[in-house]
Amino acid sequence: MVDSFDRESTQPEKEKAGPFITISRDYGCQANKLAKMLSDEFQKKGQKWSILNKEIIMQSAKQLDMEPRKVMKIADSVDRTTMDEVLHALTTKYYKSDRKIRQTISSVIISAASEGHAIIVGRGGVAITHGLAKGIHIKLHAPRDWRLQLMMKRYHTTREHMMKELSSIDLKRHRLLASLTKGVEDTDMLFDVEFNCSTLNLDEIAKMVMALVDIRFIKK
Repeated sequence: MVDSFDRESTQPEKEKAGPFITISRDYGCQANKLAKMLSDEFQKKGQKWSILNKEIIMQSAKQLDMEPRKVMKIADSVDRTTMDEVLHALTTKYYKSDRKIRQTISSVIISAASEGHAIIVGRGGVAITHGLAKGIHIKLHAPRDWRLQLMMKRYHTTREHMMKELSSIDLKRHRLLASLTKGVEDTDMLFDVEFNCSTLNLDEIAKMVMALVDIRFIKK
């Protein structure tokens, strides 16, 4: 009930939001690079679109008066129990509850979506902004083996090490989205469009996203 109230309390009026884009991705798909390409394309059209990824954590940490790494740790730990939180409170002088931290992160994302002209990368942005007007929700995905080969080459590491890393991050992102969308049976239905990064390059994806933005927000 408290989680539901927190989500509702950060929701602006739907018609006042946007335009904005959220990008979710499987680990290994280059969402940040796509966001930069989209921002550059908007710049060519004389529009300034901000990119929020690490900025979400930085802004949240500033509002909470906490170290960004601590905010990041809580944001990524979707399995913390109430007892974990109690023990943490007893050993921490300046304690902020997990709920307060997550609510602040949601507030930062909602604020960016409300102001519009924002590209929100990850952090459950698709779930947090679900239902707001003038949003385009994108997911980048690719087969696991394709992503595995790409990341092994990028980080010059073994298959075994990268398999553990990929599995861990994929699971963490799945749990985060599930925790933000309780009651939603199929989270894929949150997305407007999904792109397979093993068959489409980022330039092709960027062009299709720009065309969709043009159709949805400009040519109406």
